[in-house]
Amino acid sequence: MAEPYDYQRLIGDIAREGSVVSVDLETATARIQLADDLVTGDLPWLSPRMGDTRVWSPPSVGEQVLVIAPESDIARGIIMGSLSSSARPQPARDKKTLLDFADRALIGYDPTAHALTAYLPAGATIVLVADGGLNITGDLTIEGEIRSTGKIVSAADVVGAGKSLKDHVHVAVQSGQGLSGKPQ
Repeated sequence: MAEPYDYQRLIGDIAREGSVVSVDLETATARIQLADDLVTGDLPWLSPRMGDTRVWSPPSVGEQVLVIAPESDIARGIIMGSLSSSARPQPARDKKTLLDFADRALIGYDPTAHALTAYLPAGATIVLVADGGLNITGDLTIEGEIRSTGKIVSAADVVGAGKSLKDHVHVAVQSGQGLSGKPQ
């Protein structure tokens, strides 16, 4: 029969904090340096979903994590999740939900302001493929050029530089092959 201090040690070894020292993306495993300088073997990390919907978000070297070891067997350990630290603090101190990426891209939702935001670093791009179409409800403001490889259709009017495509008039109209003046 085990001594009481053995039970305490076994229970204490079930959940341990450590830092990621290496990540193997091919096998979806990482090695963790635990507080007593023990480095684990390759351990799988827990994902929020791995069924019909899957979430892939590998840990980073230096990230502080929690390892759960069934029956205190660290070889069977599972990386449960991350902990904030002074080196990697939480990205907000409010009710926002944020994804903060290494290149400083940030995607977030603020339920207080009812605002979804995506900030990308200089030179970044967005690719959106929707063969069935894309519907936007609400006003749209674009700062920059717009290019289209297809027809542009408006159910209302198109206004360019203050000139209505539907309701503008031309000055100096002549019959025959003459050209009219600019629209007013």
